[in-house]
Amino acid sequence: MMENWPEFIKNHFNTLPYFKFMQATVLETDRGYAKVTLPIKPEYSNTYGIAHGGIVTSLVDMVSGVALRTLKLRIVTIEVTTDYLKTVSLTDHLTAEARVIHEGNKLLHADISVYNQEEVLVARGKVIYYVRGEDSEDNYDLATFKSRNSI
Repeated sequence: MMENWPEFIKNHFNTLPYFKFMQATVLETDRGYAKVTLPIKPEYSNTYGIAHGGIVTSLVDMVSGVALRTLKLRIVTIEVTTDYLKTVSLTDHLTAEARVIHEGNKLLHADISVYNQEEVLVARGKVIYYVRGEDSEDNYDLATFKSRNSI
Protein backbone atom coordinates (compact mmCIF):
# COMPACT_ATOMS: atom_id res chain seq x y z
CA MET A 1 0.00 0.00 0.00
CA MET A 2 1.23 3.46 -0.95
CA GLU A 3 2.15 5.31 2.25
CA ASN A 4 2.49 8.85 0.86
CA TRP A 5 -0.03 9.21 -1.96
CA PRO A 6 0.55 12.96 -2.59
CA GLU A 7 4.28 12.30 -3.03
CA PHE A 8 3.53 9.41 -5.38
CA ILE A 9 1.24 11.67 -7.45
CA LYS A 10 3.95 14.36 -7.56
CA ASN A 11 6.51 11.89 -8.86
CA HIS A 12 4.03 10.30 -11.27
CA PHE A 13 3.04 13.58 -12.94
CA ASN A 14 6.69 14.58 -13.32
CA THR A 15 7.14 11.54 -15.62
CA LEU A 16 4.12 12.13 -17.87
CA PRO A 17 4.86 12.92 -21.53
CA TYR A 18 2.74 16.11 -21.58
CA PHE A 19 4.43 17.50 -18.47
CA LYS A 20 7.85 16.66 -19.93
CA PHE A 21 6.93 18.18 -23.31
CA MET A 22 5.78 21.40 -21.63
CA GLN A 23 8.78 21.29 -19.24
CA ALA A 24 6.34 21.61 -16.33
CA THR A 25 7.57 20.49 -12.92
CA VAL A 26 5.46 19.52 -9.93
CA LEU A 27 7.27 21.13 -7.00
CA GLU A 28 4.97 20.34 -4.09
CA THR A 29 1.95 18.24 -3.24
CA ASP A 30 -0.16 17.69 -0.19
CA ARG A 31 -3.70 16.43 0.19
CA GLY A 32 -5.79 18.72 -2.03
CA TYR A 33 -2.83 20.96 -2.94
CA ALA A 34 -0.22 21.20 -5.69
CA LYS A 35 2.38 23.65 -6.94
CA VAL A 36 3.65 23.45 -10.55
CA THR A 37 6.12 25.59 -12.49
CA LEU A 38 6.16 26.19 -16.22
CA PRO A 39 8.72 28.08 -18.30
CA ILE A 40 7.22 30.16 -21.09
CA LYS A 41 8.84 29.58 -24.49
CA PRO A 42 8.92 31.69 -27.67
CA GLU A 43 6.88 28.93 -29.35
CA TYR A 44 3.94 29.91 -27.11
CA SER A 45 3.60 33.31 -28.77
CA ASN A 46 0.27 34.68 -29.94
CA THR A 47 -0.11 37.31 -32.67
CA TYR A 48 0.77 40.08 -30.17
CA GLY A 49 4.13 38.58 -29.20
CA ILE A 50 3.05 37.52 -25.71
CA ALA A 51 2.17 34.09 -24.35
CA HIS A 52 -1.03 32.62 -25.76
CA GLY A 53 -3.75 32.40 -23.10
CA GLY A 54 -4.23 28.71 -23.82
CA ILE A 55 -0.83 28.01 -22.27
CA VAL A 56 -1.92 29.65 -19.02
CA THR A 57 -5.20 27.73 -19.07
CA SER A 58 -3.30 24.51 -19.69
CA LEU A 59 -1.23 25.24 -16.58
CA VAL A 60 -4.43 25.89 -14.59
CA ASP A 61 -5.79 22.49 -15.67
CA MET A 62 -2.47 20.74 -15.03
CA VAL A 63 -1.93 22.04 -11.49
CA SER A 64 -5.53 21.48 -10.47
CA GLY A 65 -5.46 17.94 -11.85
CA VAL A 66 -2.40 17.18 -9.74
CA ALA A 67 -3.95 18.74 -6.62
CA LEU A 68 -7.19 16.82 -6.98
CA ARG A 69 -5.48 13.53 -7.76
CA THR A 70 -3.82 13.75 -4.33
CA LEU A 71 -7.28 12.98 -2.94
CA LYS A 72 -6.78 9.44 -4.29
CA LEU A 73 -9.64 9.78 -6.75
CA ARG A 74 -9.95 9.09 -10.48
CA ILE A 75 -11.21 12.30 -12.06
CA VAL A 76 -11.97 14.01 -15.37
CA THR A 77 -12.19 17.72 -16.11
CA ILE A 78 -15.66 19.20 -16.55
CA GLU A 79 -14.89 22.92 -16.63
CA VAL A 80 -11.86 25.19 -16.57
CA THR A 81 -12.22 28.95 -16.17
CA THR A 82 -9.26 31.30 -16.39
CA ASP A 83 -9.23 34.99 -15.57
CA TYR A 84 -6.23 36.72 -17.16
CA LEU A 85 -4.99 39.58 -15.00
CA LYS A 86 -1.62 40.51 -16.57
CA THR A 87 0.10 39.70 -19.83
CA VAL A 88 2.63 36.88 -19.77
CA SER A 89 5.84 37.56 -21.64
CA LEU A 90 7.72 34.93 -23.61
CA THR A 91 10.55 35.02 -21.07
CA ASP A 92 8.37 34.53 -17.98
CA HIS A 93 8.52 31.54 -15.69
CA LEU A 94 5.12 30.78 -14.16
CA THR A 95 4.26 29.10 -10.88
CA ALA A 96 0.73 27.92 -10.20
CA GLU A 97 -0.84 26.75 -6.97
CA ALA A 98 -4.10 24.83 -6.72
CA ARG A 99 -6.21 24.09 -3.67
CA VAL A 100 -9.38 22.05 -3.38
CA ILE A 101 -12.20 24.26 -2.14
CA HIS A 102 -15.06 21.75 -2.32
CA GLU A 103 -14.92 17.97 -2.11
CA GLY A 104 -18.29 16.45 -2.99
CA ASN A 105 -19.26 12.87 -3.78
CA LYS A 106 -19.22 13.44 -7.54
CA LEU A 107 -17.84 16.96 -8.05
CA LEU A 108 -14.60 18.59 -6.95
CA HIS A 109 -13.87 22.31 -7.15
CA ALA A 110 -10.43 23.91 -6.97
CA ASP A 111 -9.09 27.45 -6.90
CA ILE A 112 -5.87 28.28 -8.76
CA SER A 113 -3.44 31.21 -8.62
CA VAL A 114 -0.77 31.73 -11.29
CA TYR A 115 2.25 33.96 -10.62
CA ASN A 116 5.21 35.06 -12.72
CA GLN A 117 8.82 34.95 -11.54
CA GLU A 118 8.37 38.34 -9.84
CA GLU A 119 5.48 36.87 -7.82
CA VAL A 120 2.95 39.03 -9.65
CA LEU A 121 -0.47 37.39 -9.94
CA VAL A 122 -1.04 37.00 -13.69
CA ALA A 123 -4.11 34.72 -13.69
CA ARG A 124 -6.71 33.09 -11.49
CA GLY A 125 -8.54 29.92 -12.28
CA LYS A 126 -11.32 27.72 -11.09
CA VAL A 127 -11.99 24.16 -12.13
CA ILE A 128 -14.68 21.56 -11.70
CA TYR A 129 -13.83 17.87 -11.97
CA TYR A 130 -16.08 14.81 -12.01
CA VAL A 131 -15.17 11.93 -9.68
CA ARG A 132 -15.11 8.60 -11.53
CA GLY A 133 -14.17 6.54 -8.48
CA GLU A 134 -11.37 5.79 -6.11
CA ASP A 135 -7.78 5.66 -7.31
CA SER A 136 -5.29 3.05 -6.19
CA GLU A 137 -1.84 1.79 -6.93
CA ASP A 138 -3.53 -0.97 -8.96
CA ASN A 139 -4.11 1.66 -11.68
CA TYR A 140 -0.36 2.13 -12.18
CA ASP A 141 2.48 -0.08 -13.32
CA LEU A 142 4.45 0.50 -10.13
CA ALA A 143 7.39 -1.69 -11.12
CA THR A 144 7.99 0.43 -14.22
CA PHE A 145 7.26 3.62 -12.32
CA LYS A 146 9.71 2.72 -9.52
CA SER A 147 12.47 1.84 -11.97
CA ARG A 148 12.01 5.17 -13.79
CA ASN A 149 11.86 7.24 -10.63
CA SER A 150 13.82 5.36 -8.00
CA ILE A 151 11.11 5.51 -5.35
